[in-house]
Amino acid sequence: MVKAAHVRLCHSRMPFVRCYPRETQEMVFDAHDRAFALFKGTCVRGIYDNMKTAVETIFVDKGRLYNPFMQMCSHYLVDPVACTPASGWEKGQVENQVGLVRERFFTPRLRFKTLDELNAWLLDKCIAYAKAHRHPELAEQTVWEVFEA
Repeated sequence: MVKAAHVRLCHSRMPFVRCYPRETQEMVFDAHDRAFALFKGTCVRGIYDNMKTAVETIFVDKGRLYNPFMQMCSHYLVDPVACTPASGWEKGQVENQVGLVRERFFTPRLRFKTLDELNAWLLDKCIAYAKAHRHPELAEQTVWEVFEA
């Protein structure tokens, strides 16, 4: 069993998926670092669920007390926006990506000798998916073309 980190750019819909042995802050930090390397930059705003690796306390409104996750966001100049608990529609693009990755990348279940082998395969799959699929709103372009622009 592995934990998958999912990152997706909202405008281009460019996906990034990487697997780790467990969900830790190091996983979250590494996933951001590698996603931003693929994207060749960062984003201004990040929409996050209330994962324990990022949020210590959830207040009644949108307020959150973040743990060292906030230092990572400050480093990359990303403004984190926390979703309301049990409100999957607020981060629908990533929720949809989780289902897409399960269905298209992991069906049938595959076996890899190492985590590095799995992650190299996942990166290739993300890029191949982006190059082969039309953007949902800019139908004359692929996800990859919108991402590159």
